[in-house]
This record gives sequence, C-alpha cells and structure tokens, in this order.
Amino acid sequence: MKRTTLILEEGCMQAVRELALREGRSISEIVNELLAEGLQKRRSKATARFELPRFRMGAPRVDIADRDALESAIES
Repeated sequence: MKRTTLILEEGCMQAVRELALREGRSISEIVNELLAEGLQKRRSKATARFELPRFRMGAPRVDIADRDALESAIES
C-alpha cells in the first residue's frame, strides 16, 4: 500500500471519523471504500450510452422510393 496525504474539508473528515467509529474500522479503510465506490460510479456514468427516445409512427403514407408519389405528397 502507498501512503499519501489528503487535505479534506473538516466536515468530510468528521463524517469519516464518525463512520469509522460507528463501524469499528480504520479511517483508511473507510476512505478507501468511499473512494472505490465513487470511482465505480464515475466509470459507470462514463460508459453509460445515451439513447434517443423511440416513437411508433405507424405505417408510411408515401413510398419514398417512388419519386412521383413523394413529389405529390410534398406539394399537397
């Protein structure tokens, strides 16, 4: 394991201390778990695909391959 120094806001640090005390675990264990969860959420958001909505529009009224029918539909 690597050691590092983090500068945390006092509110975050207090919440981590309370969680560690409540669960009987070390601050390092709690911080590692919270970081892993946060990173996993970010990864899953980054890989989530955006899908456009789909709508049922019924049967086509004009055969777009038929140039005359298409022109007639556009003019009316």
